[in-house]
Amino acid sequence: MTVRENEIVSILGPNGAGKTTLLKQIYGELEPDKGEIRILDKRPTDVKVKKKIGTLPQEVRPFTQLTVYDNLFYIGRIKGVNKKTLEERIEELLRKLDLEHVKMKIARDLSGGMKRKLLLAMALVNNPQLLVLDEPTTGLDPEGRRKIWDLLLDMKRNGKSILLTTHYLDEAEKLSNRIYFLNKKVIFSGTPLEIKAKFTEWYEVIDYTNNKVYKVGGDKVKDIVMSIKGKFEVKTPSLEDIYLQIFQSE
Repeated sequence: MTVRENEIVSILGPNGAGKTTLLKQIYGELEPDKGEIRILDKRPTDVKVKKKIGTLPQEVRPFTQLTVYDNLFYIGRIKGVNKKTLEERIEELLRKLDLEHVKMKIARDLSGGMKRKLLLAMALVNNPQLLVLDEPTTGLDPEGRRKIWDLLLDMKRNGKSILLTTHYLDEAEKLSNRIYFLNKKVIFSGTPLEIKAKFTEWYEVIDYTNNKVYKVGGDKVKDIVMSIKGKFEVKTPSLEDIYLQIFQSE
């Protein structure tokens, strides 16, 4: 498994598949029993590496007695960011994540969604080269999720490497350059297009003139479409359909 510059890699799998355990090994909370993990050609526990990565674990909370601003300032100083750069970085993140209006609010008083945004900002405060995110958009509303997507895609365009787990299949499909299906081991991997090409055995044709839905093989799509006299839509299986197909056969 690799994560390169300028790409987002997603890990998908059922509960208990080992996703969180793997991420903990990547950001240095756990030691692997065997094998080797290298980040920027160093071990994850190397102090220099820790200053160049950002992490958002699945079960974590901000410092509840500190304000939003102080949470960001404190973690930034721990990461070794100089004060002037840190102050500018905090203001940028507050703006991008819609946290400006709560920056002086005590973290314990934030809503669940706001706490998740703060935790992501804390992961980003040192402008990391590698970002490791365990279900980053859990608890966010659709607008909040989209803002996070835009932020991650912008980071990718700026040369960052991002590894994430998610249970939102649309999120993985929208963001990922490559996807790994994991269940104690890698079951299958590829780009979203490669995965769809391999597992697409049928198409869904929706006839909006009579609200009928046809599931047909690729050789039958043309015949169905030619018989429709009004509006129609042809859909390939979603990544969620493919996910169920892969893991139900395991």
